[in-house]
Amino acid sequence: MNKKTILKVLIVFSITTQVAIAQSLGYNNNRIAISADGNNQADNHSEARWPRADPDDWGGTPAALAMIAKLGLQDQLVHFSYNNFIDAQPHTTETNYMADGVNEAIQRWDFDISRFFDVPEDNTAAINHFANELKKSTAKDPLYFIHMGPSEFFYRTVKQVVDEGYAEALAHVYVISHSGYNDNHLRRFAHHTMKQVIALSGNRLQYKKIKDQNACSNPEKLWCSGTNFTPFHWMRDHTDEGIQFLYSRLQFHPDGKGADISDAGMVWYLLKGDENGSLPKFKNFIGTGIATTQCVIEDNNGLLVFEAERFQLKGKWKLGIDPEKASGGKYIYFDGPNSYKGVDMAHVISYTFKINKPGNYSVKWMMRQPEGERGTDKGNDIWIYFSNDLGYAKDLQLKHFEKFYGRSNDNFTLNGVSEIHGAGHGWLTAKFTKAGTYTLNIGGRSHGLQIDKFLFFKDMTVDEAQTRMNTISETSDCSTVESGK
Repeated sequence: MNKKTILKVLIVFSITTQVAIAQSLGYNNNRIAISADGNNQADNHSEARWPRADPDDWGGTPAALAMIAKLGLQDQLVHFSYNNFIDAQPHTTETNYMADGVNEAIQRWDFDISRFFDVPEDNTAAINHFANELKKSTAKDPLYFIHMGPSEFFYRTVKQVVDEGYAEALAHVYVISHSGYNDNHLRRFAHHTMKQVIALSGNRLQYKKIKDQNACSNPEKLWCSGTNFTPFHWMRDHTDEGIQFLYSRLQFHPDGKGADISDAGMVWYLLKGDENGSLPKFKNFIGTGIATTQCVIEDNNGLLVFEAERFQLKGKWKLGIDPEKASGGKYIYFDGPNSYKGVDMAHVISYTFKINKPGNYSVKWMMRQPEGERGTDKGNDIWIYFSNDLGYAKDLQLKHFEKFYGRSNDNFTLNGVSEIHGAGHGWLTAKFTKAGTYTLNIGGRSHGLQIDKFLFFKDMTVDEAQTRMNTISETSDCSTVESGK
C-alpha cells in the first residue's frame, strides 16, 4: 500500500464516527459514475430547444465532488463525464465553466484525472470509458450512476454495452435521477429518453427517481435559493479554501441565479440515504472542511518529473485524452492560433515545484505533434520562461520567453531544444542555486501541440534520466493537510 493510499484510508477512518453507511439503493462505498451537462458553448442546431445547458451544474458539480471527497471516496469515483450534450461543439469561443470547476476540484481533492472526460472534446473516448465501467458490474461490484444531464450520452453507452454482449452486467447498475428534464430532454429529434435507455437494457437497469432537488423559494429545504446567496455565505466565509472555492463557482450564472447546486442532491441521496438534503445539512456535513492529500512535486536525487496536467489551464490550453499512449491517460494541448511573433499572456500557464538538490538541470519534455502536422514547424513548440531568469541556453541567460521545440511521431517523444532569437539552438538548462520552490511558465505558440509531461535532470545522461522516468509517473511527496489550515 503506497503512501497516498494509506492517507486516503486514514481520511475515511477519521470520518466514520460522523457519517453512517448510506442505505440508499444498498450503496456501501461501491463504484460511482456521474455524467453532467453544463455546456456553455452554444449549440444553435435548429432541433435544440435551448442552445446552452442550465448553469446550475457549474456550482453543483464541484459541490458533488466535495461530498465525495469529504468521505474520502475519490477512488470510488470511476467515471465523470461533463458537457455531455451529444453533437454539441467543443468550447472554442465561450468560457468552459464546467472544465474550470472540474479541473480545480481534481487538483484540490486528489481525484484521478484520467477518469474525467469533457464530452465534446472526444465523446468516443468518454463513451468507451463509461461503457467499460458498466461492463464490470456484478452483484458483488455494482455501479451507481448519477444522472445529471440529458439521456443520449447514457443511451449510446448502454447501446455499446449491449452490442458488445454485456447486457447482463446492466442488472447491477443503479441509476439515480431527479429531473424530468434530464430524463426526457432531446437535443436532437433522433436522441433518446431515459425510458428508452431502460428499455434498451432489457429493463435490467435499476432506476430510481428521487424528488426534484430544487426548492428555490425555500432555501431551508433542498439545494437552491435562486438569486439569494445568503444561504451560501457560510461557504464564502469558511476557513477551508476548498469550501470558498465552492462559493466562487456559483458566480457565473448570466442571470444571477447561480445560488443553485440542486444536482448535487443526488450525490447526497446516494451517500446519505436522504432525499431531503439541504444547505444547512451540507454545512454541518462539511464541518471544518475537507482533509486533503497534497502532493508536492520535488526532485528525487537530481530527477524531477511532473505531468503536464498539473498546470492550471487557461486560455486555449485544453486537456486531451489518450488512455493508451499518454501517461495517466491525459495530456494538455494548445487549441489556440499560432503565435510565432510574440507571447500572448492570455495563453500563459504556470506550475510551481520544489527543488531539494540544487544545481544545473537539463529541461526536456514528452511531447507529440498532432496528426498531419509532423516533420515541419507546425504543432511542435511553445514559449518557455523560468521565473526570476533562471533559464539558460548557449550560455545565455533567458530573461524573457523563448522558443522551445521538439519533433515526434505517433508516440509522445522525449526531447526539447531552445531556439534563442539571434543565437541559434541549444539545450535548455535551469540553474537552481539553492533549495526552494521555483516556477515554470509556458505560453501557447503553435496550434495543436501536445504535452504529456516535463522532465528536469542533473548529473546524468538523457538516456539515464529517461530510464528512471519510465519507472514512475512523477517525483512527488504526499502529505495530509488538515481542513482549514
